[in-house]
Amino acid sequence: MADTNRIKELQTEIDAVLAYKSKQLITRPDWGTMTFKKAEQDITRIFSILDMLRVLPLDYLTDSVADRMRNAIQQVKPFFERIEKFSIEQSNPTEVRNSTIAELRQRTDPMMETVTPWIPFLAYQKGDISENISKLSKAITQANSVLDTTKKDIERKSAEIDGIITKAREASAGAGAAVFTQDFLKESTVIEASAIPWLRAAAIFGLLTLIVASVTWFWTQAGLDHGQIFQKVASKLVALSVLLAATVWCGRIYKALRHQAAINKHRALSLQTFQAFSSAAPDAQTKSAVLIESTRSIFALHDTGFIESSGSDRESNIIEIAKTALVHEK
Repeated sequence: MADTNRIKELQTEIDAVLAYKSKQLITRPDWGTMTFKKAEQDITRIFSILDMLRVLPLDYLTDSVADRMRNAIQQVKPFFERIEKFSIEQSNPTEVRNSTIAELRQRTDPMMETVTPWIPFLAYQKGDISENISKLSKAITQANSVLDTTKKDIERKSAEIDGIITKAREASAGAGAAVFTQDFLKESTVIEASAIPWLRAAAIFGLLTLIVASVTWFWTQAGLDHGQIFQKVASKLVALSVLLAATVWCGRIYKALRHQAAINKHRALSLQTFQAFSSAAPDAQTKSAVLIESTRSIFALHDTGFIESSGSDRESNIIEIAKTALVHEK
C-alpha cells in the first residue's frame, strides 16, 4: 500500500484540477468569438476520470503507482491554469489558444493510460462491484424462485381452467339437453291433445256412415224405373263415399298426430337416457359412443305403429353430423 503522504499529495493534485470544473473553460463573454471548443472533449475526459478516482480507496495503490498518477495529473494541471488566465488582449491569442489545446491533447492520453487501468481494481476494493455482484446473485436466485413458483401456479391454474371448461361444457350440454327434453315433452302433450278432436270426428263420420248405410239399405221404394233406380243408387253411393272418405281422412290425421306425439315423447325419453349415461360415463370415448347412439335413437324415424316410416337416409346424415362435431371438439 502507498505511503499516507503520497496518497495525500495525489488527492491534493486531483482536487486542484477538479477545482477548475466551476470555471468557464470553453467560452467566456470577454473572449468574444475565441473559444476552447476543440479542447472540450479532453477537458471532459479528464474531469470524468478524476471524479471517479477521487471517491475510490487510493490507499490500495503502491508508492510507484501513486507517484506516476500524481506526475500525470501534474502534467495536465498547468494547461487548466493557462486556460483560466487566457485573455484575448495578450499578444498572439490565437496561437496561444491553439498551442494550449494541442499540448493539452498530448498530455491527456498519457494521463488516461496511467490512471484508467487502476480504476476497476480500486472500484472492486471499494466493494461496489462485489456488493453489486452479491446483490445480482441474490436477485437471480430470487427471480429463479419466483419463476419456479409462477410456473407451478400457471400449471395448477391451467389444470383448474381446463377442469372449469370441461365442467362448463358438460353443464351447458346437460342444460341444453334438459331444455330440449322439456320441449319434446311439451310438444308431445300438445300434439296428443290436438289428436283427440280428430278421433272424435272420425268416430262421428264413421257413425254417420253406418247410419246412412243402414237407412239406405232398409228404405226402399217400389215402382221405380231403371233411371230412377240408378239415380237413387248413385246418390246413396256418393253420400256414403263422402262420409267414408271423411272418416278415413280424420282417422289418418289422428294417426299422424299420435305418431308425432309418440316420436316426441320417445325423443324426450332418449335425451333423459343420454343425460344419465353421459353423467355416468368414465371417459370421453364412452361419452362419444353414448352421444352417437343417443343421436341414432333420437333422430331416427321409428315405426310407432300408427304409420310406417323409413328414415334411414336422414338418420345416417344426423349421425355423420354428430361424428364430425365430436372430431372437431377433440
